[in-house]
Amino acid sequence: MSGAEITNENHSNSINRKPATKNKLKVIELFAGVGGFRIALEGYPKKKEADFEVVWSNQFEPRTKKQHANIVYKNRFGSKHNSEEDIEHIVKNKMHCIPKHDLLVGGFPCQDFSIANRSHNKGIEGKKGKLWWSIQAILKANQPSYILLENVDRLLTSLAGQNGKDFEVILHCLNAIEFAVEWRVINAADYGFPQRRRRVFILGFHKNTSLYRTLKTSKISDWITKTSIATKAFPVDSNEQIKVGILPTSIENLLQKKDTNIFRLEKARVMLHGAYCSLKVTPKNV
Repeated sequence: MSGAEITNENHSNSINRKPATKNKLKVIELFAGVGGFRIALEGYPKKKEADFEVVWSNQFEPRTKKQHANIVYKNRFGSKHNSEEDIEHIVKNKMHCIPKHDLLVGGFPCQDFSIANRSHNKGIEGKKGKLWWSIQAILKANQPSYILLENVDRLLTSLAGQNGKDFEVILHCLNAIEFAVEWRVINAADYGFPQRRRRVFILGFHKNTSLYRTLKTSKISDWITKTSIATKAFPVDSNEQIKVGILPTSIENLLQKKDTNIFRLEKARVMLHGAYCSLKVTPKNV
């Protein structure tokens, strides 16, 4: 993501979103681990000229008494504006503690989507997968301009036997709170890094941003291959045809159904107003 591109957005006064300073976007970091997102956004040590400022972070591991990851996080970034409470508890009882922000980032838990746990995972209904609903609650309460999430690529095809249902639910939730969404499966090895690591990155932008308005008037194939933030960071080529689908109108029906007719989505996709487009692309290692 290019901070310079999105920092100059005309944030809507009607939803009270203003950067902490003229040139910075306020960020909250969920499921922060040891601070990977924060290092990418602020630099380490923190750069004065960074376009982003993390104003609140949360890291909590329920299966251990000692919060090892958060110990590392606090040693690196300090304890100020850092939380190590269960995010579900915060959403239910302490939502007021989460400050207003422009960008929500997080690598939310992947165990219930991962192929490594394929025979036992429960997707978005699992113990870790259900944390998606905490993200949704924070988005609804705070209405940030942008979202940047990361997970294993199998999120796109979870659950087993219900190909794509979990991700359809996530898209439906984001569409309901007026976000356009772009998602991209990226293999680090395709861009010159010595690791075959496939992850899906999900970038959302609210209808009050200029990115949303630009997407609304763009040719989707050009957006995916030329103009989007994801493409500028990770260039691609394509000679394929766009595939199009429509989300179910009722999330209740979506949650109850046992199968899905969703086509197998390609590596580059966009969702706007409940319609999603998919394009098969080839990474350009530049």
